[in-house]
Amino acid sequence: MEAYIYIRWSSAEQGKGSSLERQMSDCRAHAQRKGWLVRDELIDDGISAFRGRHAAEGKLGRFVAMVEAGAFPDGVILLTEKLDRLSRESAKKVFVWLLKMTELGVVVATVEGDRRYDRDNLDMAAIIEVVVKAQLANEESEKKASRLSGAWAAKRAQLARGERKVLTRRAPAWLAVEGEPPRFVLMPERAAIVRRIFEETVAGLGKHHIARNLNRDGVPTFGRASGWHASYIQKILNNPAVLGEYQPGQKPRGEARRIVGDAVPDYYPPVVDADLHANAMRSMATRCRRVAGRGRRLVNLFAGLAVCAECGSRMTFRAKGLKSRADGTMVNEDYLICDSYQRGRGCGSGRHFNYREWEGGILDAILLDAMEDRHFSSPDEVRTIEIELAERTRRRAADRNQAETALALYVQTSRPEVKALWLELAGSVDEHDVAIAELQRRVAVARGAVSPEEHRRRIFALRDKLDAFANRVTLGAEDEQVRFQTRARIMEAVHELVSTMTFKADPIMVNMVTRQGVDIDLVREEWGGQIGISFTKTMSQSRRSDLAAAG
Repeated sequence: MEAYIYIRWSSAEQGKGSSLERQMSDCRAHAQRKGWLVRDELIDDGISAFRGRHAAEGKLGRFVAMVEAGAFPDGVILLTEKLDRLSRESAKKVFVWLLKMTELGVVVATVEGDRRYDRDNLDMAAIIEVVVKAQLANEESEKKASRLSGAWAAKRAQLARGERKVLTRRAPAWLAVEGEPPRFVLMPERAAIVRRIFEETVAGLGKHHIARNLNRDGVPTFGRASGWHASYIQKILNNPAVLGEYQPGQKPRGEARRIVGDAVPDYYPPVVDADLHANAMRSMATRCRRVAGRGRRLVNLFAGLAVCAECGSRMTFRAKGLKSRADGTMVNEDYLICDSYQRGRGCGSGRHFNYREWEGGILDAILLDAMEDRHFSSPDEVRTIEIELAERTRRRAADRNQAETALALYVQTSRPEVKALWLELAGSVDEHDVAIAELQRRVAVARGAVSPEEHRRRIFALRDKLDAFANRVTLGAEDEQVRFQTRARIMEAVHELVSTMTFKADPIMVNMVTRQGVDIDLVREEWGGQIGISFTKTMSQSRRSDLAAAG
């Protein structure tokens, strides 16, 4: 008779030992003694049977589906080491499952006790045996889960009381556990890699670009992977451990990990400072709201921002590159055009806006306002204040979230201790607001060393660099990197400053409204055979109304 061997263990740690070899050897020997032909071996590696996950998504679940589909009209044997390999759920669920399988023609056999359960021998004695074994297995799993849960609950309580001790030797990849009592220690080479990832994120590089750079430079990975992957870059950027925080959680057997309680600060040694982290998060957020276009070149600085005035669709970038005219001169024929018009979706605005012309004009109109001091390297005397400000802002956000949770709980329960906690947290938020305002004032004073003239000089130097790259047909790898970072920095600044950017075909113009309420109209003009973009700035109607109301 044909047989399928089923092997399971509940954790990857068990699989590293003798569990797989023992179960495999015992089942194969048992099948050979019985003269059964083993058709396949089903292995559920590290899947718990306590909650029944293996029966839903594991190899056992697929075997059950085959049985229900009628794949074994002549019957089949399901052989396993012992009954609790098939399930550690409640006795009732195990018995119902076994009864269903045997009714469909499956013979369930176990090496332990040389037992066979089929539709013909499932008598009272067999039923009692199955129920007792299932109940014992389920109770054992319940006790293990309870002990583990209790132990970790005690550890989390220690952290909540302010006790700082290493709870487990599992640590982020850039940390090692050393000494007695154990403590976390930064691994210098890996810490430098983490800081590089955050710095390149602030510079405007995305996770794919950063991974490509690390692989290109031969930077060793943190694990067994053959190279860096964008998903791991994202994991590092999202990990609160880089700031030294530990986020307690629970992972019930067979389920995804879930957060429990608030993050614990200062559990790990931080690998990046709060200011660098905040700037990286801001850079990531602005990139999420737009699409740069054409890979790593960032050809369209206005992607995700520019829209058609007639239909409201986005303006899409059409790259035709440099073209030679009959007189031998070269002209750039990259254009912005309404996406709905281009795809025949009903828009009648077919105007092509020469990208090179309009990019320069738009940047001339807004760059001095868009590029703040923080888009450049901060003076050394400002760095300390910036880090303190970012850390204070992060702590305020955490306290505010806790205060909102406490308030919601007080509304539900009306318990006085919850109200006291809410009032305490609300007071902390007010203290943070005062401290943040003072830190912002100190940053502004410290940055006063950068005069308006110096700021303008840096802006124009950045524009000159942009124009220099635009006029070169080919770039080396190093220049391409600098070009990308320059355009990424400008793109981030533009998207932070401009609220709307509308392209109109009749008359030909672009209208922008900044987040500060400045209305900017740009028009294309010719002066003595030269083409250029002129602009006018006024206060928007909504901003005038706000000021009037405030006055």
